[in-house]
Amino acid sequence: MAEDQKNKYLGLYTILPSEISLQLAEVALDLRIHDRIQDKVKEIEQSKTMSQEFSRQIQKVAKDLTTILTKLKAKTDNLVQAKTDQKVLGEELDGCNSKLMELDVAVQNFSEQNGQLAKPLAKKIGKLAEFHQQAVRQAENRLSKLNQAASHLEEYNEMLELILKWIEKAKVLVHGNIVWNSASQLREQYILHQVTLGKIVFKE
Repeated sequence: MAEDQKNKYLGLYTILPSEISLQLAEVALDLRIHDRIQDKVKEIEQSKTMSQEFSRQIQKVAKDLTTILTKLKAKTDNLVQAKTDQKVLGEELDGCNSKLMELDVAVQNFSEQNGQLAKPLAKKIGKLAEFHQQAVRQAENRLSKLNQAASHLEEYNEMLELILKWIEKAKVLVHGNIVWNSASQLREQYILHQVTLGKIVFKE
């Protein structure tokens, strides 16, 4: 602005008075300072916006982890469905871990220019990482219990199948013709077997 005004005077072959020239220089300086301040304000506003977005993403991951952890702690009597749910929850945990790692890198880059704004974000991410590890341990514990339950169920089914076979055999015996021998007859059969066994041993 000062240069334009000065050129205007020079174009008219008029020498710009020194006092006016000084005032114009001061105005130009003020304008440059004002522009710099405005740029700095915009930069600060952008940094705050980014910080708020990081906070929103951190809260989203925390909410997802809370939901996953609640499902992992839930009890169920459907083993097949529980195994299916376990697989889905494991995939969701992996997704949270990937998002957490991305946030960690992004916040580290953000901290290079915005150290003060990045400090609370880094702290939140640290706590979120601990929360994620808690969910992972819960998932591993649940998977171990599901595997044990599956093993016990298999043993139970095998035992049940054997018992059912015994029951069927018992039914056949109950409905069949059974010849009951008296005690004396059983004793005679025992002696006969003993004698027969003795003869066999003697021949050998």
